[in-house]
Amino acid sequence: MQTSSPWLEGYPALSDEVVHEPCDYIKELPSKKTLSLLIDGLNIWYNVPSPQVDIIKSICEMLHRASLIIDDIQDNSDLRRGEPAAHMVFGVPQTINSATYLLVQCFEKASELSLSAITVLTQGVSKIHIGQGYDLHWTFHGEVPSEKEYIRMIDGKTGGFFSIAARLLRDQATRNKNLDIEDLLLLIGRFYQIRDDYMNLTSQEYTNSKGYLSDLDEGKYSLILIHALNNTTEGTKLKSLLTLRSRQGNLSAEQKNIVMKTLAQSKSIEYAFGVLEELQREMGSRLVSIENQAGEQNRILQAILEKLRVV
Repeated sequence: MQTSSPWLEGYPALSDEVVHEPCDYIKELPSKKTLSLLIDGLNIWYNVPSPQVDIIKSICEMLHRASLIIDDIQDNSDLRRGEPAAHMVFGVPQTINSATYLLVQCFEKASELSLSAITVLTQGVSKIHIGQGYDLHWTFHGEVPSEKEYIRMIDGKTGGFFSIAARLLRDQATRNKNLDIEDLLLLIGRFYQIRDDYMNLTSQEYTNSKGYLSDLDEGKYSLILIHALNNTTEGTKLKSLLTLRSRQGNLSAEQKNIVMKTLAQSKSIEYAFGVLEELQREMGSRLVSIENQAGEQNRILQAILEKLRVV
């Protein structure tokens, strides 16, 4: 009896289980859940119903996870939270496919909220990609940005995540819908990125999680490096080492020690600490102003700012 050819049969669609594996791997790694806590804090003012809050959290978590996975590939980072990065387990092609698939799912989730939520997400993701694009451009071409350019990049790349969360909540708010907290979130995004740069060079916890001075291997221009390149007699030496990093793929421990000596000479780490202190004061002041405007204190946001405080 003749059987039909398999290419003429109808079949159910493939499961997306395989596609999810790299992203699920990152999801299982330890996380501080800062973005989720921030959403809870903001919702004290906006009072979005729980089902919509859960969707917003899911969108922001998936978007953040996808960005971390792509970041690790773009930065040639072997570690994520003390464990091998996703592409070191599943390979670069499969990991990129997984991250982009997760990004598509973010938009599917946003469609469950409203058409305006899709617009919020589209604008926010575009802003994040533009910020990331400038960061990668400066690194690849060895162009040192000004401090103002660096801040504008942070506002897109890092601040974009906080902005998306806040704008999605406002889109679904049942009260205080006109309460504008963008200025506060802009400062939180700047603080978060500069703090991350600072801790990477000063914290043993970061060394254990990401490797010894891993930001120097990535070759990106942090506020600390920008300040050092413009405020030291060793600027040529420092720029040469950063150029070598791009050729070698990383810096040796001995080369990193030379960089750290240069940063000490320029007092750039102290400079970054001073910037963080100024941002901490201003974030606290603006939070109080918004609390007065909303007529309600926000213990969750107060706790988040206190937890991020650099001593």
